Amino acid sequence: MKNFLSRLTIITGMVLLFSPSTNAQLLDLNSILSGGTNDAGIIIQEYIRPATTALGTNLNSGWYNTAKTHDLLGFHITFTTSVALIPESAKTYDLNGLGLNALYNPSENIANTIAGEKMSGPTLSYEQNVPGNPTNPVVLAQHDHPAGLNLNFLPTPMISAGIGLIKGIEIDGRYMPTFNFKESSIGLWGIGIKHDLKQWIPVINKVPVFQLAVQYGYTNLKWHTGFNPITPATLGAIDQTSGLNWDEQSLDFQTKAHTANLLIGANLPVVCFYGGVGVSISKTTLATNGWYPIPTVITAPGPDFAEVAVTNASALENPLDLEIKAKDGGIAKPRLNAGIRFKMAVITIHFDYTYANYSVATAGLGITFR
Repeated sequence: MKNFLSRLTIITGMVLLFSPSTNAQLLDLNSILSGGTNDAGIIIQEYIRPATTALGTNLNSGWYNTAKTHDLLGFHITFTTSVALIPESAKTYDLNGLGLNALYNPSENIANTIAGEKMSGPTLSYEQNVPGNPTNPVVLAQHDHPAGLNLNFLPTPMISAGIGLIKGIEIDGRYMPTFNFKESSIGLWGIGIKHDLKQWIPVINKVPVFQLAVQYGYTNLKWHTGFNPITPATLGAIDQTSGLNWDEQSLDFQTKAHTANLLIGANLPVVCFYGGVGVSISKTTLATNGWYPIPTVITAPGPDFAEVAVTNASALENPLDLEIKAKDGGIAKPRLNAGIRFKMAVITIHFDYTYANYSVATAGLGITFR
């Protein structure tokens, strides 16, 4: 089951977005970093934000399928798949006002995110003045903005378990041991708690069927991948470094997701109706490891005045360390959830839908006792 879940997670989620085979399209560091770390950081954040937001949204889903907490030592094990729906508004972004150093056609200021159309552009150009020839700047780098993948949704499978303690307290957990796949590895864990509020409210605590609870969940996912190294040759530059090792380049992603919800429900013998209102936030960090060449201009004798080269000073170690925050359900616009669960002996099947900035559809199959 561990290998099945790990492979399914890789296939349906992270490989779709970040595997080495898609680096050239998704995070084209060869070209993006050639414009400098300032622009690279801004472009990468805006480009992948829909994917990281969708992933965080999924990690904040599937924590519950009833408002009822387990009795003492009651438990459940549930397999769920949450599918975040990426809105149209997240498929493009405006280059204007981002403080880019790039030169581009002002009338071509809309770029696709990772969720946008499979069409590259606008063209971004970087120039540098050359001492002795200020009227003829050198084009340091030029590349098209990466194309999108035309993503409308992102699925994330999950296995969770929970056990009942005293006083209507239920502890829930998620765990996937680190799984290695070619040059990538991925693993996650999560911890949550649910508490029965109904027991503390006079009159309401006598109402049959009705359930009332609060819930909190935290999930931490880590993903690492290597890729074909970026060298001075891939940038079309002259290698003037002192033997730096380009082969240890890699990417690290980490997503931390938090959600808190007020739950209500009605538990009947076979069917359970449940819903919740709450908040949900996530944060993804992206770090590049290793040495990366950054092109610059050096003066050279002759009629051309200059040539493009990579120097020791422009070889950067660990050049990017980004933080991408997302709020799919907050105070101003909380996440609203409604679902239904069917229970046959100890087998449960549930479906629910969460309305938020990034809405989510979730389905699950599990076993439950007490």
